[in-house]
Amino acid sequence: MYIFTFTLFALFAYNDVFIKNKILFRLFGVLAVTWLIFHDGFRWGIGTDWDNYYNYFENIYNDNHEKLEIGYEVLTNIVRSFSENYSVFLVIHAVIVYSLISKTVFRFSINPFLSFLFLYSMMLTYLGMSRQYIAFAIIMYSYKYIIDKKFIFFILCISIAYLFHRSALLFIFAYFVNRQWSQKFILISLITVAIISISGIINLLPLNVFYLLNDDIGTKMTSYGDSNLIQANIFFTILSLLKRTFWIIIVLFFRSKIKNEKGYFDFIFNLYFISTLIYIVFNNTILQVIVARGLLYYNIAEIFLIPYILSLVKMDFLKKVAFLMLLIYGYLTINKAFEFYKKDLGVDIFRPYNSVLINSNYNAMNGHSK
Repeated sequence: MYIFTFTLFALFAYNDVFIKNKILFRLFGVLAVTWLIFHDGFRWGIGTDWDNYYNYFENIYNDNHEKLEIGYEVLTNIVRSFSENYSVFLVIHAVIVYSLISKTVFRFSINPFLSFLFLYSMMLTYLGMSRQYIAFAIIMYSYKYIIDKKFIFFILCISIAYLFHRSALLFIFAYFVNRQWSQKFILISLITVAIISISGIINLLPLNVFYLLNDDIGTKMTSYGDSNLIQANIFFTILSLLKRTFWIIIVLFFRSKIKNEKGYFDFIFNLYFISTLIYIVFNNTILQVIVARGLLYYNIAEIFLIPYILSLVKMDFLKKVAFLMLLIYGYLTINKAFEFYKKDLGVDIFRPYNSVLINSNYNAMNGHSK
């Protein structure tokens, strides 16, 4: 399923970048969104937190059920009011998510299907994070209100997203980054955060300060600090820095050649740049686990930035070589994420892909994957 979907989106992206058939473009648009809804809505037993969300749906009417954000609880109650089938909930969840995301992708990407390809590559392992995925989709939809300078509607989107996942509040700063930053500012910022990261100063923070935010956060941070899983490492920090700054370096050299139609590029680049700064500062620190969740709202700008980078390549042959390299990059991104969860949890929670439409008798009896 994963290889098929990746290949399908690669073909859609190839038409978008090279062939540019308008009839196929419209057809592929419908197919892409429909397939993503099918892919996510009919999965069964795969993804992070599957058991937790499945049990939450099953026990929503129990007095002692787990309390989650009010938005997610309301959505679950609405679905449960007319169906006890968890797959119905997943399909509705997928329809909401990809309706919002697709509107943003088709408006802001110069090659929407290339963006969809990298959306799939980056977000595949977020399948089980149901609450944040809805918040993420709403946040992406709010891009339009930043560009159109409609602050009230932007805040409304943030507020609704917050009802599904509290990390959505971290995106409120994005409203003020829709401008062009000078190369001098970008370089000074990169050097500053690199020094902070390599120094390891973040790991010197007293862990007790996190109890001021929340007892649960304080406990988790103490646990991370007591373990030896997170340690500053200069070598890996530098490697991470180089990886994260690759697109930024290209932009710094060739920015004048990038068409900034409707002012979208500056906004997209700044989102990715902010995510890079935050990533570098907190990489290999006791805060990286918590920061990673909030970073998602900014880091996703990469799916819009990559098509701009590819547009810099004018020769057809070189552009096809670059396209192939991007496909490899996307595929490796998926496998790296899969292997991370496999190593971290000791079990592969994504492979093989399992659907409620296959082996449905087993699924119905067990309520989880094999």
